[in-house]
Amino acid sequence: MKRISLLGATGSIGIQTLDVIREHPEEFKLVSMSAGRNVELTRKIISEFLPELVSVQEKDDAERLKSDFPQVKIVYGQEGLKEAAVFHKSDILVNAVLGSVGLNPTLEAIRSGKTIAIANKETLVTAGHIVMEEAKRHNVPILPVDSEHSAIFQALQGEKEKNIERLILTASRKLQR
Repeated sequence: MKRISLLGATGSIGIQTLDVIREHPEEFKLVSMSAGRNVELTRKIISEFLPELVSVQEKDDAERLKSDFPQVKIVYGQEGLKEAAVFHKSDILVNAVLGSVGLNPTLEAIRSGKTIAIANKETLVTAGHIVMEEAKRHNVPILPVDSEHSAIFQALQGEKEKNIERLILTASRKLQR
């Protein structure tokens, strides 16, 4: 069984990750998570999945959740996010937070030997060279879970790097009028 730490549990990729855990309870267990400010959804997730550690953004939200879930360790802020990322009972960190806020928790999780499933593009855009160097140094796999990253990753499986001359990515932008 893979034990999951999920950063960004209340966002769209976080919800999709929870769907996978829900559909495969014999393979995955949520052991720690973070959420931003959506406390009502956070309560529902805690009630269903019973993680041992939960991090939220604000101290006041953490205090309210502590009284509702005394059996769960509730933390908050950037330090709480890091604590959720490196939770000692997890095997895999799923980084689904928005923006560069996911960088430091990801680096800490790499240093603690967690497999990284990354859906947070900003972490790689802002410091991809640092993340990849740390992953290599600690022999930690980085698994892309966002659709575009995952498609490239899957297409390259089994290919010899020397046989790949270049990758061409196309993009579209919906114009707003």
